[in-house]
Amino acid sequence: MEKVRIQIEPKKQLERDWEIIKDDIILEKDKDKKIARITFNRPEKLNAFTRSHELYLVRIVEELEWDEEVKVIIFRGAGRCFGTGHDVAELGYLVGYGEKGERRPPQRRRLLVDREGWGRSGMMARILHCLKTTIAQVHGFCYGYHFQLALASDMVVAAEDARFTHPGYRYIGPTGELALLIETLGLKKTKEMVLTGRAFNAHEALQYGLINYVVPLAELEAKTNELADAAAAMPFDGIAIGKCLLEGALDALGVGANGSTASLGHSLQTNIRYEPDEFNLLKIRKEKGIKGAITDREAHWQGEFDLR
Repeated sequence: MEKVRIQIEPKKQLERDWEIIKDDIILEKDKDKKIARITFNRPEKLNAFTRSHELYLVRIVEELEWDEEVKVIIFRGAGRCFGTGHDVAELGYLVGYGEKGERRPPQRRRLLVDREGWGRSGMMARILHCLKTTIAQVHGFCYGYHFQLALASDMVVAAEDARFTHPGYRYIGPTGELALLIETLGLKKTKEMVLTGRAFNAHEALQYGLINYVVPLAELEAKTNELADAAAAMPFDGIAIGKCLLEGALDALGVGANGSTASLGHSLQTNIRYEPDEFNLLKIRKEKGIKGAITDREAHWQGEFDLR
């Protein structure tokens, strides 16, 4: 009988990185006020996430759900912005998708990665269904993963310079958060964002129901803390039961079902064919590097559609 050596699954490989990246996501707790603050602390990369960061954040939120000293969780970004989403350097090389040099990994492996990302254990679902009150404190770019995080949060306070969208709409098309976007923005404004990739500014986001408040940057932290203090004054059990009722209402509206289709959709989208005259992020990144790829991308979308 052949001896078999069990290989470490991709998720375990990513968990090994947590000791290295732990300073990129900082958790602080105010036990007296029962408020936790999670700071994305990678300002030199505009707080861009790798998949290891995503899994690490999920673990933090899971632990905070069991924490009897926390009623409210605030998400915020260090440096120039809240966050720019997935690190472009990692796109196409996600563990489970394929190693460098492997041109086309099988769909079964893509699905394993995407089911984890878009299912109930993924980052967006973890925050959307968190039994604590969640608040996103947004300034500057709120793109990609960070946009999904803000969308999934219970409330959003934004500085006047905040901008909201997902650059992935321009690489692969509308992706998995569509049901929640439609419930939040309405159908026409959702289509405008996902079919053009245009970033909505803070005042537009307020008008369309994506955020709760717009304030000057200097007042952002104070307004967020004011909202968090009010939320933390609510009864602990009332928050948890209320969040379960909200989850049930969203599921009844179809938001919950979106997760199962999103994983399949993302697997297909990351395997699309580009026509010769269309922007191909991975191809241009290989030829011109990350900065060159982003510059080339925005050459296709100018004026109010420029994401820089």
